[in-house]
Amino acid sequence: MARNTITIYTDIAVSSCDADADGESGGPIYRVNYGASVANAQIGDWITAEHYTAGDNTDLLSTYTYQVTAIIDSDTLDVKYITDDDGADGSLGDDSPCDLNSGEGSSGSPTNSPHKFTRDLGSAFEIFV
Repeated sequence: MARNTITIYTDIAVSSCDADADGESGGPIYRVNYGASVANAQIGDWITAEHYTAGDNTDLLSTYTYQVTAIIDSDTLDVKYITDDDGADGSLGDDSPCDLNSGEGSSGSPTNSPHKFTRDLGSAFEIFV
């Protein structure tokens, strides 16, 4: 059954990450500080980020999905790694949002991939007349 979703934010820059947000070194929960307010985000919202080879925005390595687990303040959230899809037959595995490259910059100075936030509104339904 189809799900209704809405887009909350697109192209939100990631400023910094803390991989110890859950008390475990290296995730799967990361504290992410954004370069803009994400005050409209809610717990349960989905975040997607495309991971490219540093310096090559045509070489998509994987699309990552995270979920908001806590709201720290207007520009800081705790997010949990859910999955990633490399478009072939697997995934690259759990990784910090600060380790995902946008394809801009260079291998020595990559740029973090921006985040897109969506909200699941629940199951779609039709009214029968």
